[in-house]
Amino acid sequence: MAHPMFAPLLAVMAVAPSSAGEIRPAMPRESTTGPATIDLWVRRPGTTGSAEPASTRDRARQISLDELALRDVQRVDVQYHGAFTYRGVELAALIDGFAPPPSADLALLHFANGMQIPLAFRDTELVHQLAPFVARGMRLGPNRPMQIGRFPKVSRSSAVRDPRPIVFYGNKLVVADAGHPDVPPAHRTVLSPWALADSLIGIEFVSRAAYYEQFDVDQDPQVKEGERLYAQSCQFCHGVRQTGAAFGWDFVDPTPIAEYRHGRNFFLHVHYKPQDAVARGLRMPALSYMSEDEAQSLWRWLKAIADHPLRPYRP
Repeated sequence: MAHPMFAPLLAVMAVAPSSAGEIRPAMPRESTTGPATIDLWVRRPGTTGSAEPASTRDRARQISLDELALRDVQRVDVQYHGAFTYRGVELAALIDGFAPPPSADLALLHFANGMQIPLAFRDTELVHQLAPFVARGMRLGPNRPMQIGRFPKVSRSSAVRDPRPIVFYGNKLVVADAGHPDVPPAHRTVLSPWALADSLIGIEFVSRAAYYEQFDVDQDPQVKEGERLYAQSCQFCHGVRQTGAAFGWDFVDPTPIAEYRHGRNFFLHVHYKPQDAVARGLRMPALSYMSEDEAQSLWRWLKAIADHPLRPYRP
């Protein structure tokens, strides 16, 4: 029975459609029915990142996709490079059922592998373009049964053996467009956060202005430019002081990256992909669009954020 609150309800990946309209994973599929629960909450005013997530949460609720009125739809999926039939619920329906406060205009989508992707959920044009759909099941071909909680994993086409494939457990967020509004259009062929997302485990509601103000720790113009570059290129995978994503290293804890990499070494790290990236299990793309001057600004911000505490979240 559906929960009454919800009743109303890059091209670098190597999963390709076959000639029969089915998809065949590039590697053996390793998926499981997995849990189908998603946490929703509002960020508590006055808090910063914390090792205890409950301390930053107001109005926390957990929903089970299996208790909702799911429906079958055909959707384009940027990770699988085609349109397939999914069973699930519109992301907008989950958000509407939770009824975020008027002050919240940004949903921080948390994924099991540590990715965090911001979504301006009140931007109807953007939501229409992305068509985000939380899938509980998928049909791999026109004559195949619906598989609940089982999805093909996604691997890089360039990797003989991908040590860190995208594996889904219980659900999959399907989006129709690889672009993200925080990534400039000219850079979207290099960087698509949606390509690295796995299963959705949480939706956190914040005020966009107040959330990003936490990272504003120095008014020096070069540092401000570095902060802007963080939002454009880094925030989807990396957090700061346990605030933000956890797919990659935290930029401050336990070791400030500004101390570990600096100068031209830092530019080479972000601009060029390491030759042994696959062997080391890295997924960070080479940010080939970033100039040496921009890398220096980003480093200046990383140094400032390591030297100053984050501002409390105050919507």
